[in-house]
Amino acid sequence: MADKISNGKTSLSAEEVIVRAVQFFSTEKFKATSQSGRTATFEGRPPIPWGMLLLTILGFIACIVPGVIMYIMVIRKMYRFYSLVVTASPMAGGTEVSVTYPDFAGKLVPRFLGALAPLDTGAAPPSLS
Repeated sequence: MADKISNGKTSLSAEEVIVRAVQFFSTEKFKATSQSGRTATFEGRPPIPWGMLLLTILGFIACIVPGVIMYIMVIRKMYRFYSLVVTASPMAGGTEVSVTYPDFAGKLVPRFLGALAPLDTGAAPPSLS
């Protein structure tokens, strides 16, 4: 699986972004492995597809050898740890947030970036007169 990168901007400080990232991803089956003022690293495992699990069980029922082959060749290789890295870089008026993540976290990262306070661009709202 190739890692993807998503970027966003927020009005929060870099430290606050990292604190929120730890809170958010820790409740979503990721484990924080390292944390600094501007970076947090998490590790998590992808969910195993039900079809692969069913084929492995059927392999064990049919004969031990196909079950062992399915376990070693598919399940064990699929169920390894993947890293998710949140980096917060201070910029004028806020923070730029960059998240590097595996494919299976594709729905989770936009939810995190959407939960951050948006960056105020300083533009005045249009008047009604």
